[in-house]
Amino acid sequence: MSKINWDEIIKWDEKYLIHTWSSKEEYHCLPIESTEGDYLIMPDGTRLLDFFNQLYCVNAGQKNPKVIAGIKEALDRYGFLWDAYTSDYKARAAKMIIEDVLGPDKWAKKVRFANSGGEAAEIACIFARLFTGKPIIATREYSYHGYTAGATSVTAMLPAKSALSRLEKTAYRSVPGYSVAPTMVVPAPFCYRCSIGHTYPECKSKGDKLPCILATERLIRNKGLDQVGAIITETIHGASTIHPPDEYIPQLRQLTRELGLVWIVDEILVGCGRTGSWFAYQKYNVVPDIMLVAKGIVNSQIPAAAVIVNEEIADFIDSHRWNHVSTFSGHPIAMAAICANLEYMLEHNLPEKARISGEYLGKRLKELEAKHKSVGLVVGSGQLWQVEMVKNKKTGEPIIAEDRNSDFTGDQHNWPNKTVMYKAIEKGVLMGGFVPNTLRIGASLEVSNEDIDKAVAALDYALDFVDAMAD
Repeated sequence: MSKINWDEIIKWDEKYLIHTWSSKEEYHCLPIESTEGDYLIMPDGTRLLDFFNQLYCVNAGQKNPKVIAGIKEALDRYGFLWDAYTSDYKARAAKMIIEDVLGPDKWAKKVRFANSGGEAAEIACIFARLFTGKPIIATREYSYHGYTAGATSVTAMLPAKSALSRLEKTAYRSVPGYSVAPTMVVPAPFCYRCSIGHTYPECKSKGDKLPCILATERLIRNKGLDQVGAIITETIHGASTIHPPDEYIPQLRQLTRELGLVWIVDEILVGCGRTGSWFAYQKYNVVPDIMLVAKGIVNSQIPAAAVIVNEEIADFIDSHRWNHVSTFSGHPIAMAAICANLEYMLEHNLPEKARISGEYLGKRLKELEAKHKSVGLVVGSGQLWQVEMVKNKKTGEPIIAEDRNSDFTGDQHNWPNKTVMYKAIEKGVLMGGFVPNTLRIGASLEVSNEDIDKAVAALDYALDFVDAMAD
């Protein structure tokens, strides 16, 4: 490979690419020459420990040799096949998901492959509406499910709806006419700062059901059970980073059964071992009707996603001609990558490794909770942890008042998550979060204790500056 002129690359990047999250004036190019394990390597050789795990999606580590070998083998055999044809990789990937990974749960029947998590959410909403014959899909506050029109319609976080924002505080522009699919929003199980005014666990004093479950039921019934056919939920909120109380998922599943709703579970970020089990729903002894997977299903080596449905929905779709096509769905190279990745995960029991490494990471983060006055909450499992940064530990008052309702306008440099990001990188660690007062922390599922210690030391240093902001 010829020597790369990175000055020229940076110039091309700044001149020709449309960038996300930053205006032209704010943008700063971060060139990466290569990746390895849990590290990003810059052109000058600087190694950055990645506790973003990119988008919490490189579960088996960067450049996993088995996945690379699987892709190379497939490249020698295939150029391209569209979805009307069957490659051995596609059939095998489906079998591995249904039997080898999900077989013990005895609910999953068939798979539809897609190219991204957003596409998977789009397909799941189509399935739910076709199956139930009802137009409305319920979603939750602070949710994120993708950027296509249907996926955006069930995304409730303002900045994640493909909107534009500027440094000026009032300069927010949503996409006109974009979220046209009929949806409704119900409360999120954010017990630390409840949007409907309750305090956990005292909120259960009048009965076993959580108030957010009762409110969800009331809103859906008020909308009409002849209109609402499904609810889509992340098991754990990804972008907004909310871990629900233990009672929430079982109570939600019971509610969907009582109301006759299809339960669509989005495990795109939290699945494939991320939380210490193959899928986060498994922690609660429940099963979904439809599940979305992406990211970790292919170690993010190549774009791929899947929609997994139960027997009843599979039989319904199979009894019709589903007039739907995607050029790249089931691409043989992506399917080969899924097969190789799942083989590696099964051989090395990555969910169990994530559980063990998560216990150590959680212990270290709890030490910081005790040490820093700005840390109000540490919760998580496996390689997905939530840290809430506050003005006051007793009241849980956020440093940035808008918190998860921010529209991402105004100056974000004074946000606690940005402060942690800027300061941690001084120590060679990439770390931060999506919403202002919250950190979302996790590495690959095989991260070493030494790298966890390095990340925690960088966070310890960064939190000194957040402590000063909390005064």
